[in-house]
Amino acid sequence: MKRLAVILAGSTLAMSGYAANWLEVSKSQTGSVFSVDLDSIERSDIHIIDEKEVENITVSIRRTYPAPKVTAKDSKEKDAKGKDDKDKVANKAVKETSIHHSDQQWLIACKDSSYYRRAYVNYAADDKVLKSWQSDKPILTTKDFKITKPKTISRLLVEQACKSYQQDK
Repeated sequence: MKRLAVILAGSTLAMSGYAANWLEVSKSQTGSVFSVDLDSIERSDIHIIDEKEVENITVSIRRTYPAPKVTAKDSKEKDAKGKDDKDKVANKAVKETSIHHSDQQWLIACKDSSYYRRAYVNYAADDKVLKSWQSDKPILTTKDFKITKPKTISRLLVEQACKSYQQDK
């Protein structure tokens, strides 16, 4: 049953990647790009047990990682070694195991700019799934949510999702 839940989360997030309206919200100092899928924003029917009459929304978030950089030192070492089969295999392994992007599903409480990450799927550059996870919590409380801090990427993502939801309402 748990495996089925992970597969369903992965397929939901995977489908959102193809029929999506991604809006770039922010870029980190390390070069990661954070985006919100405007088409995925919708009212959530998930109730938080210690909240009354609070409207929460769900949204798909994407983090695209910068391409791995080849340093001058790495280039010199490769030139010294030559291009043998071991280098080619090692380079292929890095491409297949490094995360290109991560799609996440967040449950957001706009009233206090908090969120709960419900699921994520990490992808390689060729869209191969590297890792996936889905929350198995059947009941949520406000303590499960992370309150975002002002002037952070997570706050910008939450604010953009809430703003877009209110405009489309």
